[in-house]
Amino acid sequence: MDKVFEDLTLNIDTGWRLGLIGRNGRGKSTLLKLLNKELSPVKGELHSVENTFCFPFVPKHSEETTFRVIRESIAPYSYWEIKMDELSKAGDNESLLEFGGILEKYQNANGYEIDALIRKEFAELGMNEDLLEREFSSLSGGEQTRSLIISLFLRKDSFPLIDEPTDHLDMKGRIILGEYLSKKAGFILASHDRNFLDICTDHILSINKSDVRLNKGNYSQWKYNMQIEEEFEKRRNENLKREVRSLEAAARKNRQWSGVKEKEKIGAWDKGYVGHKSAKLMKRAIHIEHRMNRKLDEKKSLLKNAEEERKLRITTEKGTDKVLSAVNASLDLDGKKIFENFSLDVFKGERVALTGDNGCGKTSFLRAIKKEIELTEGSLHIPGYITITFSDQNPAWISGSLREHLLNENIDETIFRNILGVMGAWGELFDRPLETFSRGELKKVELCKSFIKQSDLLIWDEPLNYLDTDSREQLEEVILKFKPTMLFTEHDKTFVDNVATKIINMN
Repeated sequence: MDKVFEDLTLNIDTGWRLGLIGRNGRGKSTLLKLLNKELSPVKGELHSVENTFCFPFVPKHSEETTFRVIRESIAPYSYWEIKMDELSKAGDNESLLEFGGILEKYQNANGYEIDALIRKEFAELGMNEDLLEREFSSLSGGEQTRSLIISLFLRKDSFPLIDEPTDHLDMKGRIILGEYLSKKAGFILASHDRNFLDICTDHILSINKSDVRLNKGNYSQWKYNMQIEEEFEKRRNENLKREVRSLEAAARKNRQWSGVKEKEKIGAWDKGYVGHKSAKLMKRAIHIEHRMNRKLDEKKSLLKNAEEERKLRITTEKGTDKVLSAVNASLDLDGKKIFENFSLDVFKGERVALTGDNGCGKTSFLRAIKKEIELTEGSLHIPGYITITFSDQNPAWISGSLREHLLNENIDETIFRNILGVMGAWGELFDRPLETFSRGELKKVELCKSFIKQSDLLIWDEPLNYLDTDSREQLEEVILKFKPTMLFTEHDKTFVDNVATKIINMN
């Protein structure tokens, strides 16, 4: 059994808007489950003065209207109302006593105001009130997410634990949800979206390589503090290396001196004196070695939170030629207009971001480039000499053995393993079936293929899904360094702002 946390001591104020961050597999979801009492610590104690409620959750009766799903996710209002109606008609003392108990629960849960409160919160999340009367299961993933988030903050005496709420939200939806959460008091939020964390958090809890760190401020403030600390540790490390080299040289020199003195005993008139001198030099050499070893131990404790500095490489051909062109492209699917009269040119060296609301046709346009679907009107032109590497929103390899997939694709396992390690995915991955991989691990495997093959154009569909903040920053760094030609969709505003040379909104 792997240890996720050891000797972890934390005091969390329930008034904080606390962001929870860390690399994939570091234990963010595990910590939320501990706080929600879904798991128990094998050692130590967990004290909470609040009842917790965790998002995401599966609502009951998803075939009901959105309004009813939200309402019943807060408290069993319908049951209480039916029960109170039955008890009031019974009229006997026992029934009236039970009626009073239920009425008290109903009032404490804002039963008489709850309908108005739901509509008010729904409007604050920028959602059309007509959606409340639609069947919940017919809503998009983003609409369902925002609807259920409302129930977290209308529950009485409940502390929200929110795990990755942005998965189904487009860029606009993430900003709206972030601003909504910024007005709430008290929650813990696990997220990899840096802009989202900046909008709505006032504290950051980071699960680092060797410790868990609590910082006041949002993600950008946490990142600034960590960079300062890492620079300080690096400088200490360089000074320590120089000191260790000096100590090693001194130890070698003293050992050499003691050896020379020991040889002088041969033919010496006072062998005892020479031997005594040799022993003193040897003792001094051993003492210096002990000092050196202590310094080496100290060195090992430095940079404890700095992640491995191995670098990714990504290459596409350079030049100014046009690698892709779309002219008046239109697409209908199942009688529905997905997009129309859309034109786009991508030149070598450009990094073009396709943005827009969910459903505006970004992924469908990329599928048309892959020739998985055909345009209804217009044209797509890609020169015959252009090699394209695709990375899909949903990983292609989700079952079987990773090693077998690599063999089938004629991909070198050692190179692939090294790239995965740089992205923070290592260990026994090659010995586990893909069905046991986390969503983040599957996404890293999918992206890894982009770093194996040299191509003229990279096409990535939401490459950051389920990736931790460190991996997102790694991707940004390698893209800005090697400047590949790219066409990509992404809802992470920070990533788009940092790497795109051109942004096309498809709305």
